[in-house]
Amino acid sequence: MTSEYKVVNMVAGTRLTDSIDLYAVSAELDVDYEAEQFPGMVYRISPATHGPSAPTLCLLLFNSGKCVATGAKTYEDVATAMQMIHDDLTEAKFSLWPFEESDIEVSNIVITTDYGNTLSLRNLVLALPFDKSEYEPEQFPGLIYRLTETSGVCLIFSSGKCVITGTSSLDEAEEAVAELQAELDAYV
Repeated sequence: MTSEYKVVNMVAGTRLTDSIDLYAVSAELDVDYEAEQFPGMVYRISPATHGPSAPTLCLLLFNSGKCVATGAKTYEDVATAMQMIHDDLTEAKFSLWPFEESDIEVSNIVITTDYGNTLSLRNLVLALPFDKSEYEPEQFPGLIYRLTETSGVCLIFSSGKCVITGTSSLDEAEEAVAELQAELDAYV
């Protein structure tokens, strides 16, 4: 396994105000909102909606004024998208708090990495600490492994491909990759 990884999803949130009327936002900005299906409004940011320099991701806006970004590949994409929704809402005359990038909190980063070799998950589940691993091939084709040093949870597949979720910073994601590599090297 190399220490290389790819961010496939970053989830982050901030508060834009203490409350906001999503029905009014829907009417003013022509965005679909169906509270019966989901309590938040799905606000899409993409080059098609906000110009060629816009990232592609979804923002979930809630009545509480909370805004959650999902689908981002970088923190810069999150900050850019949140500035865009703030600008759009301000331009539409909604009362918001001043936008502060420092108020954005990353809550989850999902990364992928590759060990570089095929793995026998049946043998690996017996070698890894019992209380930190699960493998039920009838239910799911991957081995679930909870890391000790970081908050990462790994999905390990027999191909050697791995998905790590549950980290909240890129530094922690890198630590999770290194920890997983050390664990697999010790047992493979």
